[in-house]
Amino acid sequence: MHVRLSLPPTTALSLTLLCLLPATATAQAQAQRSTAAQEAPFDVLITRGRVIDGTGTPARRADVAVKGGRIVRVAARIAGAARDTINASGLIIAPGFIDPHAHISAIAEQPAAENFLRQGITTIFNSLHSLDQPYPLGTFLDTLRIAPNTLWTAGHTWARKRVMGTQNRAATAAELDSMRVLVSRAMDDGAFGLGTGLEYIPAVYAPPEEIVALAQAAKRPGSLYVTHLRDEGVALELALAEAIDVGRRSLQPVHVSHLKSTGKANWGKSTAVLAGFDALNTRGARISFDVYPYNAYSTYSDVLFPGWVLADGQDSVTARLRNPALLTRVRREMRDIFEAQTGGTASSVRFRTMPTAPEFAGKTLAEYLTARGQPVSLDAAIEALIALQRDGGFTAIVEAMNERDIEAFLTHSAAMVSTDGDLVTPGKGLPHPRSYGAFPRVVSYYVRQRKLMSLEAAIAKMTTVPARALGLGDRGVVQPGKIADLVLFNPTTFADKATYTDPHHYAEGVVHLFINGQAVIRDAKMTGARPGQALRRAP
Repeated sequence: MHVRLSLPPTTALSLTLLCLLPATATAQAQAQRSTAAQEAPFDVLITRGRVIDGTGTPARRADVAVKGGRIVRVAARIAGAARDTINASGLIIAPGFIDPHAHISAIAEQPAAENFLRQGITTIFNSLHSLDQPYPLGTFLDTLRIAPNTLWTAGHTWARKRVMGTQNRAATAAELDSMRVLVSRAMDDGAFGLGTGLEYIPAVYAPPEEIVALAQAAKRPGSLYVTHLRDEGVALELALAEAIDVGRRSLQPVHVSHLKSTGKANWGKSTAVLAGFDALNTRGARISFDVYPYNAYSTYSDVLFPGWVLADGQDSVTARLRNPALLTRVRREMRDIFEAQTGGTASSVRFRTMPTAPEFAGKTLAEYLTARGQPVSLDAAIEALIALQRDGGFTAIVEAMNERDIEAFLTHSAAMVSTDGDLVTPGKGLPHPRSYGAFPRVVSYYVRQRKLMSLEAAIAKMTTVPARALGLGDRGVVQPGKIADLVLFNPTTFADKATYTDPHHYAEGVVHLFINGQAVIRDAKMTGARPGQALRRAP
């Protein structure tokens, strides 16, 4: 049955007028809102949060206003309209975190860098200790359209490989000149200094004089020398002395990436190392360092072998490891290296990638030996490592640091927090959990659980301390005039969720994240914005 409604004339007229509203009143309302937005004094107004400004001073209740990508006001109460207003009740408002050491050479292919952003990180230093440098660097930086800000070094490892391959010898005068040209070009393109990875092939073959010469070629106003030390265990003190000498002779500050004391035989060295740093800085030296809050590192299997074995490419490595005349020496030296680079047992080595036996990714060397019917002994471990290296090697997570040393390094007044992390794809591979959780782990474990430092002190290590060391004068602090890199996080839930055996979990607790004044995380969701800048050292 159909029912036909008969409307009074006045009602019909009213409906007719309503139908006309989108073209009249609605359009006027939209225009008024647009005009109001244009006239708004602020782009973003964050209210009712607690500001930890990065300087180490106590948190305070304050509003923060942003305009044109910069912080324009910080006050107890800010009145005025804004394009975007955020009620930050229950949240901390802090400077965006600065990661002074990570591996992001592939960021053009992974521009969101979500595993870093979810940690509250807004700026990442790609110090290139063992990875290739884009070339020409300036052209590459011009093309980047990414979420976080980035900084880059002139890569020594890349320059040496480009000129000499992986040869185990000193450079000739002509080869050194060629490396100087490559380093100088990168510096002129905006690199922040020379970056070295002296524990890795082929940089391990470079004598100190080569490093000094290239650091001198890299010297510019505001530049620094950044290094993964030649040794982080047995010869830690000598490696630090070399780094300090490079800085002294090139007249640059020195930054040590991921300072640690690896190997059970070397636990406890933090006391002497930090005392030495304090003494040198008192005498006018400029030395800084970063730390990641885990007792395991992650790297190539190369570090478990003598450097001389690894020269000239995989075919040469395989030939040496099949040579009976050399194997006696290899085994002898590997015994010392294993003690110096691991926790001393086969269980302390956990495979990340194993091309020849992918089913063992995530398993330990002890589990590998047991599965193959071998005793879990040092001799059996060395034989297994030799066989795996002959076939191309592997990557691993190696538990090798002592918690007391980690705490000593991390709580030192000059320390800054780093991830030493990689760009990751959720569910793919077995990354070190630091790639997902280093910064929130400092807050959740060392601040909230262990109470080793205040939240204000921890945030300073993530913001003003690295900003000062890297020469980023307009970032790292919540103050008027500074760039609006801001993280808003819940101080009770900000935490890491990734573990060694189950790493693929984003950190939790970051509610909003702004980079150069634009939201990249809003209400805990990625916005898809790419406001990051490829920062260059000021000429």
